[in-house]
Amino acid sequence: MAKLKDIGMGKGRGSEITQEQEQAKVFEMLSHDEGWWHAVKTNPKALLWCSYSLFSCIMWGYDGLASSIVLAVLKFREDYGVYAYVKDKKVYDWVIPAIWQLALGAGSLIGLLLGGIGAGFIAKKYGRQLCMALSYVFTIIGVFLQWFSAASTGHPGDLPMLFGGKVLTGIPLGVFITIAPTYCSEIAPLPLRGATTAAVNWSIVLGQCLAYVVIRQTQGLENANAYRILFAVQWIFAAIGLGVLFFFPESPYFLVAQGRIEKAKNNARRLYNKNFDVDGLISSIELLLKHEAEDQKSASYRECFRGTNTLRTLIAMSTFFIQSICGIGWIIGYMAYFLQLGGLGVGAAFTVTMILSFIMLIGNMVGWVFVERFGRRGTALYGSVTLSVSLLAIGITGCFKSSNAIWVQVVFMAIWSFTYQSTIGSVAWPIVTEVSKSTLRGHTQSLATITTGIVGAVSGVCLPFLVNPDQGNMGGKVGFIYGTLLGLSCIGVWWYYPETKGRTFAEIDRLFEMGIRPRDFEKTRLDG
Repeated sequence: MAKLKDIGMGKGRGSEITQEQEQAKVFEMLSHDEGWWHAVKTNPKALLWCSYSLFSCIMWGYDGLASSIVLAVLKFREDYGVYAYVKDKKVYDWVIPAIWQLALGAGSLIGLLLGGIGAGFIAKKYGRQLCMALSYVFTIIGVFLQWFSAASTGHPGDLPMLFGGKVLTGIPLGVFITIAPTYCSEIAPLPLRGATTAAVNWSIVLGQCLAYVVIRQTQGLENANAYRILFAVQWIFAAIGLGVLFFFPESPYFLVAQGRIEKAKNNARRLYNKNFDVDGLISSIELLLKHEAEDQKSASYRECFRGTNTLRTLIAMSTFFIQSICGIGWIIGYMAYFLQLGGLGVGAAFTVTMILSFIMLIGNMVGWVFVERFGRRGTALYGSVTLSVSLLAIGITGCFKSSNAIWVQVVFMAIWSFTYQSTIGSVAWPIVTEVSKSTLRGHTQSLATITTGIVGAVSGVCLPFLVNPDQGNMGGKVGFIYGTLLGLSCIGVWWYYPETKGRTFAEIDRLFEMGIRPRDFEKTRLDG
C-alpha cells in the first residue's frame, strides 16, 4: 500500500525529513508488510494483554444477560413477582410486573451510561488501569446488593435493593465496553487489529453463554439459589480481574499523549518482542498526535462534533445504534421467556437458548474472518440486510398459532444469531475504533456506548409491554418492528460506511480530511 505524506510520513520543515519521520515511515512499511500469522507468532504478550482487556467484556455479556434471562426462572418470579391472569392461556401465573421489568433493565442501562461517560474522562486523564480497578469494586458491591435482595423466610424479594445492585453492576459495563476495544486497537499489530477488536463481541457472547449454562444448571433448585448463584458468579470475575490488574501495562498511545515517553517505551518493550521497532512505534504515535494537535488543543466531547470529526463520530455512534435496533435486546434478552410464552416447556426453552448462544459464539469467530476478508463496510452492509430479512421472517411466523410455528421461529432465530455475531456484532468494534480520531478515540467510544444505553433504554421501556403476557403479548410479531427499522438503516450503511481495512490511523485521518466520500475509501489510493 502506498504511504502517506504530511501526516508524520511526509516532509518536515523546508524539504528535510526528520529522523522521527523516517523512523515512523519505516515502522509503517513494516506494519503493512507483516502477515497475520507472523504477527501472532511474534507478539504473544501484546495479544495476551488484549485478551485480558477482552476478559472484562465477558462480564459485560454475563451481567447484561442476567437481568433479563432471570425472568424465565419460576422461583425468581415467585419471590419477586405477583400472581396475575395471563390472557392468552386463560390461567393465573407468576409474573414480574412490566414496570419493574422496566426498572431492572433501566438500572443496568443507567449504570452503563454513567460508566461510559465517566470512562471517557477518567481514562484520558488517569489511564485505563484506574478505571478498571474502580469498576471491579463496583461489581463486588453491586453483586452484594443483588445477593441479599433475595427472598427469605416470610419476606419477598427486595426489588428496590435489586435495582440498586443493577445500577452498580451496570457502571462497570459502560467502562469495560469503552476501554476494551480502544485498548485492543492501540495494542494489537496492524494485521490483527480488526480481528482483535471484533473479539470484543466474542467475549460478550462467551459471557452470555456462561450465563445460559449457569441458569440451565440452577433454575430447577427450589430455593433462592435458583437465581442467586447467577449473580454470585460475578464475584469470581471481579476477583480474577483485580488479581491481574496490578501488572496491567498502559497503552503507549496514552503515555505518549501524557508526555511520558520513557514509560511508553518501557511498556512497548513489555508488550512486544525484543526485535520490535519500539522507536518507530513511539515516533509514529508522536507524529500522529502532533498532527492532530494542529486541529485541536485538547480532546473533548465538543471536538467530536467539529469539522470532519462530526461525520466520524456519527458513523461510530450509528454502528452501536444498529446493533441495538437489530433485535438483540429482544432475541438474546427475552429468548427463554419468549419461548416459554410460545408454548415450549421450561427445560426445552433453556436448552434451545443455550444451543443458540453457542451458535452465536461460533458465528462471532467466523466474524473474525469476515471483517478481514470482506472488509468492514461489506460485512456491516450484507449482515444488516440478512438480519432484517430474518427478523421479518420471525414476525411472519409469529402470526401463526401452532406448535410448528414456534419451531420455525427457532430456526430463524438461529439464522439471526449466527448472522448477527458474524457481521454487525463483530464489525462494529473495529469500525468504531478505526473511524474515530486518535486523540478522540476514548470520547468517541464513550459516545457510542452512550448510544447503546439510550437506544437500549427505549427498547427496555417498550419490550416488557410488548412481550409480557399481561400486556401486549405480541410474541414473534415484535420482529416486524425491528426488521423494518433495520431495513431502513441499511440505506445509511451503504451511503456512509467507509472501508478502513488495512489502513493505518494516519491514513484514515487523511482520507477524512481530504473530503473523500466514505463509500469511496476503498478505491482511493494515497501516494507518498
